[in-house]
Amino acid sequence: MQFKRKSKNFLIFLILVSFASTAFASPKVNRLKEGETIPYNGWCFNDVAMAKVIADKELEVARCQLRLNEQAEKLSARFKLDVGTLEARLGALQSEHDSMLKIKNEEIHKLEAAALERPNNYWYLFTAGGFVIGASSVLVVWSVMVN
Repeated sequence: MQFKRKSKNFLIFLILVSFASTAFASPKVNRLKEGETIPYNGWCFNDVAMAKVIADKELEVARCQLRLNEQAEKLSARFKLDVGTLEARLGALQSEHDSMLKIKNEEIHKLEAAALERPNNYWYLFTAGGFVIGASSVLVVWSVMVN
């Protein structure tokens, strides 16, 4: 518990020191004439080099924007391709479903027509069969009960 608390305090102190040290680091800019010496240690740029540094900084935003636009175009093209592929697949499945539905309905109409051409007028056979089965089951049960 004590170690945990001390390490937490140390990390907070370390973070504060790192932020404070970068806050005090301010850039120094001095315009020098030829032959003068720099009053501090550091880099010395001429006008052409400084212009290049500034231009590179300004152009970096444009380069980043170009990269973003390129990535956006690539993603847009890929998603358009995916959507087109899915739309084509959907169309193919829809036409397959429609053709199967048409075939099914034609088969139903053919079977209905065939059933209506030959009516089933065998009601008397079913009635007689039911009577025979019922009577025989009564006789079987009666013979079992008697014996």
